[in-house]
Amino acid sequence: MTAHKVLLFTAIVLIALGVFGYISIGGTSFTPLIAPLIGIILLALYVPVKKENPTAAHVAAGLTALTAVMFLVVGFMRGVMLVLTMGIVCLVATFLYISDFMRRKRERESSKSE
Repeated sequence: MTAHKVLLFTAIVLIALGVFGYISIGGTSFTPLIAPLIGIILLALYVPVKKENPTAAHVAAGLTALTAVMFLVVGFMRGVMLVLTMGIVCLVATFLYISDFMRRKRERESSKSE
């Protein structure tokens, strides 16, 4: 799976689950809107990542990794399954980004040696 597809999926999950969390608590706090905000930032990075911009891809991977750590820590501390789900999705996305980066690097190195 390519990085831009993983990025799009992760952004949609963060936006959807964040909005669901905001609605489920009755809209009394803006804290659940952190996830949709991160999702919107990732969505903004979708086009540059699809055009194979390495800087945008690394920013997206770093933001996703940071988000995974943040959501996993907060999810375990508060015992909120919705936050843990977003953290797990971000963690899996980070591993998929890294595997895509490694695959592309191997392809570049093999094409140079030919």
